[in-house]
Amino acid sequence: MRVPLSWLREYLDFDLGVEELVKLFTLHSQEIDGVYRLGVTGGEVVVGEVLEFGPHPNADRLSVAKVDLGGREVQIVAGAPNPYLGARVPVVLPGSVMADGTKLKKAKLRGLESYGMMMSERELGISADHGGILLLDEGYEVGRAVEDYFPVGEVVIDVDVTPNRPDLWGMIGVARELAAILQTDFRIPEPSVEAGGAATSDYGLRVEAGDLCPRYDLRRVSGLTPGGEAPLWMRRRIHAAGMRPINAVVDATNYVMLETGQPIHAFDAAKVREGIVVRRGRPGEEITLLDGSTRSLDEGILVIADEERGLVIAGVMGAEDAEVGPETADALIEVATFTGGNILRTSQKLGLRTDASGRFERGLDPNMVDYAMERVVGLLSEVTGGRVAEDTLSHYPEPVRPWQVPLRLSRAELVLGMPVEAGSATTRLASLGCEVEGEGESLSATVPTFRRDLRREADLIEEVGRLIGLDKIPESLPGVGQPGGLTSAQRNTRLVRRVLADLGLSEAITYPFGPERWTSDLRMDDEGETDTVRIENPLSAEGRDLRTTVLPGLLDAAARNRTFGARGGGLFEVGRVFSPSPPPGGMREVALRFRMTGRVEALGPEAEPNKDSLMGVREEARVGVVLAGTVRPAGWNVSELRAGFFEAKGLVERLLPGASFEPGVAPAFLHPGRSASVRAGDTVAGWVGELHPEVAERFGLDGWPVAAFELDAGLCRPDPEPRFRPFVNVPVVPRDLAVVVDEGVPVGEMLAAVEGLGSETLAEARVFDVYAGSQVPEGQKSVAFGFVFQGERTLTDDEVDVEMKRIATLLSDEFAAQVRT
Repeated sequence: MRVPLSWLREYLDFDLGVEELVKLFTLHSQEIDGVYRLGVTGGEVVVGEVLEFGPHPNADRLSVAKVDLGGREVQIVAGAPNPYLGARVPVVLPGSVMADGTKLKKAKLRGLESYGMMMSERELGISADHGGILLLDEGYEVGRAVEDYFPVGEVVIDVDVTPNRPDLWGMIGVARELAAILQTDFRIPEPSVEAGGAATSDYGLRVEAGDLCPRYDLRRVSGLTPGGEAPLWMRRRIHAAGMRPINAVVDATNYVMLETGQPIHAFDAAKVREGIVVRRGRPGEEITLLDGSTRSLDEGILVIADEERGLVIAGVMGAEDAEVGPETADALIEVATFTGGNILRTSQKLGLRTDASGRFERGLDPNMVDYAMERVVGLLSEVTGGRVAEDTLSHYPEPVRPWQVPLRLSRAELVLGMPVEAGSATTRLASLGCEVEGEGESLSATVPTFRRDLRREADLIEEVGRLIGLDKIPESLPGVGQPGGLTSAQRNTRLVRRVLADLGLSEAITYPFGPERWTSDLRMDDEGETDTVRIENPLSAEGRDLRTTVLPGLLDAAARNRTFGARGGGLFEVGRVFSPSPPPGGMREVALRFRMTGRVEALGPEAEPNKDSLMGVREEARVGVVLAGTVRPAGWNVSELRAGFFEAKGLVERLLPGASFEPGVAPAFLHPGRSASVRAGDTVAGWVGELHPEVAERFGLDGWPVAAFELDAGLCRPDPEPRFRPFVNVPVVPRDLAVVVDEGVPVGEMLAAVEGLGSETLAEARVFDVYAGSQVPEGQKSVAFGFVFQGERTLTDDEVDVEMKRIATLLSDEFAAQVRT
């Protein structure tokens, strides 16, 4: 909500600097997203009269004017051609400061002196119009400061209104809030309406969808001046608040919306056939909106129509058929309240967000309709000369009444951590519009209908606390034995992140949803691995499916880095993946809704319309890593590290000590000969491998080696502590052993068996060669081991020979290995 401060001062008096106001409002109410300045922020702007005006002798697109500033004549070079002799124009004088910080000086333009500048509407912060100089009427006195007529500069604060405070979407609500913070009074304009126009009852009103429209009021204003423009003061405020001035009728409705927070719509009465009907959309019905788009309707969309066709998608946008235009002389004014949830769903379904929908979807006060209607028809009568009808057609079958909420001061003290006096609580709540009764310990507040968020005692306590000032709560240390800290799972997740970062990888945070192409790009549909959780109302077409693996998001990130010139790198993410847990009978997809409650709910194919049924959606925490291209460039003391299977496998072993690897059962997106399933004991913990070349190409990583792994985060148990073994100051004895075994024997199992032999002198065992070819029998392979023996004293050859014989016997007995000679 953009709040022009000069407009805000119409409702209350305050003497605060901008920085102080921002700090105060942020501390006691809402955050401020930004501060903007318009027009002339310092200096002087005066009314000038054009005495001479003609072309610049040295420039085709410039003009030269002689301007009277009230007894002083100056020369001004201008770029706009619209001033004329006798025209009165705003002139900003040298030394003044513009909104962008530019300080205006005397200048020489193409050889001619220019003193000051004649101003356009945009330069004065009135509108975005920069097509010509603003021409003032003869009511502006020559030589007088323009600020005597209207502000020439504006400061606007952008309030980040939280969803539970729709009352702050209007200037009156912001004024009430600031008055409560400052403990002062505020005022609101008193509507002034002189009735006597054509009757509203010449038209009908029928509400067929009362469940979606709690209140609907309609009033007629006839005798409008066609093609009229809103007065300068109104256009200026609308522009400062972030909207575009259009014409007198539309600007009046937008002005009152910005003032009250209540959206208003105007119909050209001449285009409305018989009357207004509030109904649901019809299957196959289409409507062409003001933005030129044509939208298809259904029964879930509320429509404001006449007896023949739809005129407005309720709460969102009007249609071309009854649009107010330059020819409009008779208008029907709609002020209504719609069900917020329906407007939210309609806006999301159509992908259409407007100022009106943003307000309606939060739930507006139906009792604001009376004031807003009186205010808008009064303004229309004032600025267009229109005549207001005596009667108003209204649908309000179930009026909303204020409600009572109890408040115990002892409870307030317990929640806030500071004593709260009855007088202080009463004063604060009364400043918000509540009527407070009771004495002593127990109070009762009657809550006004515009504060729909105040339903519980805790809500009142929060209001009292923030208005008193949460910064005034005394500090105290928690007592001994107070609960707190991280769970073991949280500590383990932080440890995983720290270890991967210490190993030189960069953490990435990617969206948990993505496009449908992920499934095909990962070759998962080749093997039927297409179970997905689909979002029913995605934010975009590229985010329809919840991810089943963190891999594609990391691959997209690596490809994006490549486009920016990266030679490779290592990325990791600790995130969640989703898969459907279907009911008996099975279903391949589950359509999800993300609701304002924060719960994940789903609709099955057998569900009744508009009825939600909870479905099982399995959610798991995963650790994903992608190594691509050059993970670490070569340095003076280290060699280049390129992505590969064994590099990824080494990281897996760091996160999951004791992991075992089973080749041949990895997902389809991995290289079939350079991948494996990862096991922790008897449990499948994840997978590791190099990316299939086709997949790498689809993700824009072709030409790079790419390796990746994904593990169950709950099974990772990294050991972050460095381990030190004392040096043994005796010589080592190296020995090699080559054996021939069946080609299907896992080399890792052979190595693990040797390490588990329990030799007291075997210090190191490794595999340094595996060979299958013409020098070994078909169906077999040669495995060469390297061993290092070391004891507390220098070992003899006989002692080492005994250990080598034990190893050879073990390999022969367990793996049918034959020693090569």
